Amino acid sequence: MTLYQKYDSLETTNETCFKKQGIVRATETVPKKITIMKHVSRNGKRNTKGGREMKRSIKALGVCLLAGTAAVTVTGCGKVNKDYDVYFFNQKSEIADSLNDLADEYEAQTGKKVKVFTVGTTEGSETMRSELKSKKYPTVFSSNAIAFEEWKSAGYAEGVDEISNPELKVLYESVPDALKLQFEGEGNYGIPYNIEGYGLIADRQMLEDILGTTDLDAFIADYKEADYEEFQQMVTALNDYINDGRSESFTLNGSSYKTQSDKTDLTENLNGVFSIAGAEKWTYGNHFGNYPISTVYENVYDVRESAPDKADLMKSSIVKSLEELDFLSNYAAGPEGATKRGSQFINSTVTGYDQAVQTFAESKAIFIKNGNWTYSNIANIAPEVAERLVMLPMKLNFSDDDIHVDGLTVDQMNRSVPEFVSQYYIVNKKATEQEKKDAEDFLLWLNTSETGLDYIVNKFAFVPFNADEDTVLENPLSNDLITYKRDNCILANPFDAAPSSWGLESYGKYIMEDLFTNPDPWSEDKLNDIADECISYWKSGMYEW
Repeated sequence: MTLYQKYDSLETTNETCFKKQGIVRATETVPKKITIMKHVSRNGKRNTKGGREMKRSIKALGVCLLAGTAAVTVTGCGKVNKDYDVYFFNQKSEIADSLNDLADEYEAQTGKKVKVFTVGTTEGSETMRSELKSKKYPTVFSSNAIAFEEWKSAGYAEGVDEISNPELKVLYESVPDALKLQFEGEGNYGIPYNIEGYGLIADRQMLEDILGTTDLDAFIADYKEADYEEFQQMVTALNDYINDGRSESFTLNGSSYKTQSDKTDLTENLNGVFSIAGAEKWTYGNHFGNYPISTVYENVYDVRESAPDKADLMKSSIVKSLEELDFLSNYAAGPEGATKRGSQFINSTVTGYDQAVQTFAESKAIFIKNGNWTYSNIANIAPEVAERLVMLPMKLNFSDDDIHVDGLTVDQMNRSVPEFVSQYYIVNKKATEQEKKDAEDFLLWLNTSETGLDYIVNKFAFVPFNADEDTVLENPLSNDLITYKRDNCILANPFDAAPSSWGLESYGKYIMEDLFTNPDPWSEDKLNDIADECISYWKSGMYEW
């Protein structure tokens, strides 16, 4: 049996075999002090934080510190009693410190002690396998939708029908269908940590200056309802404004709009309509790839349960998504001027993630396709711009014939943004009845109490899945996600179940290497060939399952 603990700091002592917040291995020499190393970095999926949290992370059969030495051994340890009521296994390292503070708050208010153990997502599954099988198992643990299949199949996940706390059961039932943690497309087995989402981000003041209006709400409403052709007309009108200072008219949802002939102090530095991170495959390989996938698969469970040949239905929507990138990339902004397709388009010093964000934050582009997580990046560069951000839906030229999901329409796709959940809270079904009761009480308090919600919103900087229309967050992009959820204008994220590396090594790879480096219009034959290759990669990955 492997036991894990994590140390904030450890002084050699003979008092206890275990001390919370660390990991050491039997017979391993322990330094006088072990310190957690907190590191923040962006992973390949989005601008999230993760990475190693500790200098040492070593598996153990047992831990026992002998008096007067730094040697660790299992001898004499004996049985370890649980000195906590709830054991929470967390896989979002960026909130580790806040979770420990929250545990203290919970104990102060309820008298119940919460043990928090945090690992990064890369080490999470292996560590959790051992922890769930140990005598000191987690009573609440976190998981994403894909890894969850393992925990459910092994009998560790308590479903909504088994929740004994009636208030928590109501909370489970309030999770929108598109965000539910399901097994084989059924049930609900978790509470979302938060919701994230992405679309076209713009500066409200920038749009007001371009359109000569002081009330942008009407424009935003019309944009959401506009079709693809209207979107294209708008983009070309904005491009003419940038390059020629021409006043151009366009129509959105039947309403007429007109760009101004004169530029303002805010708009005079514009050199492109879109800021595109061409050097970052995940920004289009992963997120943009979700759009054609969403035309065929309803959610992650649909991907996992479907026969590989169903992927053939994606061909038309993949081609059209590539045509959209052809269109958008012709209007790209750069740090020093308009960015043309070619070698510079995939050059990290020109179109890397950070550089693309900076290009937008410095008001050199009108839009950037990104998620609510980029608010902090923009705020670090231009706080005044960050406070004026708005998220708009992406528009793609799909037809009804491209849609193979029951109940989904082209119009709905064009007014919706993808929203997803990175991690869920799950109650351990194999815990004792008292442990499950304590776990359920903790989850209810976290997601409904004034203190718990304060931590979720202000300390974790999350978007609560159960936020109501009166919820106001610091991040205006997160507020927009709440609005899209309230209006039922959200797309699921079936991309999360795509075969391993499909977004980066197939769809994204072809976009970067074959398309973004090509300054000429992309031929229909080339796009069809790429679509065939992407589908072949997808199907081969599914057969491996």
